[in-house]
Amino acid sequence: MQFKQVEAFRAIILTGSMTAAARELHTSQPNISRLIAQLERHTGFTLFTRVAGRLAPTPEARAFFRDVERAFVGLQDIKASANNIRKQGTGHLRIAAVPSIALTIMPSVLKAFAGKFPKTRVSLYVGDSGTVAQWVASSYCDVGISAYVDEMPGMNSERFDTLQGVCVVPQDHALASVNRPVRIRDFRGESFISLHSGDGTRRNIDALFGAFEEDYRTMYYECRYAVAICNMVGLGMGISIVNPLVAKNCLHMGIVVKPLEPQVAFSYFILSSTVHVTSTLALEIHSILRQELQRHK
Repeated sequence: MQFKQVEAFRAIILTGSMTAAARELHTSQPNISRLIAQLERHTGFTLFTRVAGRLAPTPEARAFFRDVERAFVGLQDIKASANNIRKQGTGHLRIAAVPSIALTIMPSVLKAFAGKFPKTRVSLYVGDSGTVAQWVASSYCDVGISAYVDEMPGMNSERFDTLQGVCVVPQDHALASVNRPVRIRDFRGESFISLHSGDGTRRNIDALFGAFEEDYRTMYYECRYAVAICNMVGLGMGISIVNPLVAKNCLHMGIVVKPLEPQVAFSYFILSSTVHVTSTLALEIHSILRQELQRHK
């Protein structure tokens, strides 16, 4: 099976006739007819029939076209990438990040990156830490930022920063006005809105409360996303411990951010593929991200 045969088949499907397909591909109608005959011999089924004088694709041809079109879409992406690299020397950078980074400082990171590489195409994908790791390990994304890591083939990880968690309370809560850090015993009798049990940082918070004889939390709600948790806190549904980056960006939700004692770590990891060398563009994202995190501390 040759590319020209498949290209001729696709052109007929899209234009509706061999004559139009020949015109589209800058060739002759007899040549298109010959290519289709060759493709039919190769596939072993008829591709077109004539109905009332018009060329009509067979059911087999329609099924075949779905796979052909997917292949052509992929080919067009490859051509576009090559064109970008040829014209701009940049290409396409794919970044995967957990929501606490993607929804807070990543826009500033991308703005700074665009100042240095204004013509680079960037795609930002958002997912939990496990999903981010899978995207990087499979080389679907060039760089990942996760909140925790588990060993995974095809992936390198490096802890690049650790932030200290904060307590968030409603504006009218008694703890909002105390002139000291919130302590673990302050959670006694309070509705605690927890991170999801599958979250890696949740394990750190559980260990913090587990160090005491009594678990002072009363948990009615748990949620995967800290932005939603802050919104729930602002609505008076409880108090929580969240990432300080998220808390800082959610002050408009009616929350007050308090330091926590003892502290609990919220770490970030840079993920890269073991299969491919980290690109200059990905390394630049690493550098800008570190600077932005320092600026927000």
